[in-house]
Amino acid sequence: MNYRVVLADDEPEVLRSIQRTLDWEKYGFSVVGAFLNGLDVLEFLENHDVDIVFTDIRMPFMDGIELMHKIKEKYPYIKLVIISGYDDFQYAKEALIHGVLDYILKPINAREMSEVLQKVKDKMDTELEEKQSIQKLRNLYLENQPIIRENFLNRLVLGNIKAKALQEEKKTGLIRMGEYKYWATALAQIYQIEQKDHGETMDSQLASIYIRNLIRNSISDDIYYEAFYNPLGECILFGMNEPEEMEKILLKLNDIAKESKRVMKIKAAIGVGKIKDELIKVKESFEEAKEALSYRKMSQDGDVIYMEDIDKSEQVILLFDEKAQDKLFTAVKFGKEEDIHAVIRKMKEYLIKADMSSSSYQAYSMSVINALLVFARQQDLEIEEVFDGIPNYLEIMQKYASADTFMEWLEEQCIRLNANQGRERENKAKGIIEEAKQKIQEEFGDPDIGLEKIAAEVGLTQTYFSSLFKKETGMSFVEYLTDTRMKEAMRLLKETSEKIYVVAQKVGYLESGYFSHVFKKKYGMSPIQCRRQGQ
Repeated sequence: MNYRVVLADDEPEVLRSIQRTLDWEKYGFSVVGAFLNGLDVLEFLENHDVDIVFTDIRMPFMDGIELMHKIKEKYPYIKLVIISGYDDFQYAKEALIHGVLDYILKPINAREMSEVLQKVKDKMDTELEEKQSIQKLRNLYLENQPIIRENFLNRLVLGNIKAKALQEEKKTGLIRMGEYKYWATALAQIYQIEQKDHGETMDSQLASIYIRNLIRNSISDDIYYEAFYNPLGECILFGMNEPEEMEKILLKLNDIAKESKRVMKIKAAIGVGKIKDELIKVKESFEEAKEALSYRKMSQDGDVIYMEDIDKSEQVILLFDEKAQDKLFTAVKFGKEEDIHAVIRKMKEYLIKADMSSSSYQAYSMSVINALLVFARQQDLEIEEVFDGIPNYLEIMQKYASADTFMEWLEEQCIRLNANQGRERENKAKGIIEEAKQKIQEEFGDPDIGLEKIAAEVGLTQTYFSSLFKKETGMSFVEYLTDTRMKEAMRLLKETSEKIYVVAQKVGYLESGYFSHVFKKKYGMSPIQCRRQGQ
């Protein structure tokens, strides 16, 4: 599938460079529009189908941040990628708020842009595949269950049915609501699929169907239940006449988890909410079942976790969620040490306020360490080099047993990652300038060589390339080119008998008179005087 792309940048050279130097079709994209400001982009979107927008941050009339806000408001399905030469932490945070797919810092070259295109396409392909998979599952449910029943059960556990409406539903006989005094909800999720002995591995869709059928075929007739699909997993609603019946239900759920692991190598966790004395309260039981699943890594009794068994007065589980990760890793990737310190200080305050138990703190620490390793891998960093070896979760948690010491360790690691990111950007800039210097060395004899040509060859705008070249070499582009030409001219004058005008042409000067002027200005003597000294 070809994804339709719109480009936005206030520098015409950037737009032309991006359009012409990249083989968009090769990566599954087609550029349908390129604009110099955000207003033109919005006008184009009103009448054209677009999948993704690549935009600079600073543009006239409407900047990239405002453009992203407008797009997310009117066209939430359109994906966004930022291309900017402003290495600014605040802009990075603003971009993340709008859910950009990637944030690319200038200078960029064709190779890097190609990698980003492949990464963006993979993400969009994955989303498309997931949407298609969900549609297949929905079709399967339509074949096996009345859709009205499934919708009702989901609305029930999500709390979208009022008490009065629930009484009306009793008349439909949709479920046997009037026959039971107590209710509870369970939620099953697959967290690992292992390879079978003969080498075959079941895919996630088939695994979900297997778990669903296993539940329906395993729960005995003397247990009343309603099993149905929920976006979070397979949901089960149980009806009971006595609270003691829950023990039998838990034993059966434990058998299901063990069976899936033993027969099909599918590891499933089942969270079970507390018993409620009214059907309308199963929303609370469903929320508890979801919360129970967060305790899976801390559970010592298997893969069925019953919230009634967890003493909420002593344990509070806090996990390092995506929102918290975005704040920390945005600071690591784009910020400074003080930005990292500020984020971690707030994390520490949050932990102290939560007053977690020892086991809850361990669960939180594990989630932080895991997120840190995932981030490092996403940045293509060598884990052993960055962390002085592969981090051992248990050793780290034992060594840094308090929130103070753990946060100090975390800040140290994040500052190291931040420094690594800075070196990567610096190395990238140096690499580009080294490439430009090599091109100057190869092409200085061309009279037409200039800032515009070399900047285009390395994929940068003239303004940014000129600034970067001066920063990395200590000389302007013209100074460096002139110096290269004069050094070669000096060599030719001393080592060959070429005529002055021939030497001038070989180092890129069509006019021998101007060449002599530049040479004398550089060395304090004319080319003829230089040759005489050499002789």
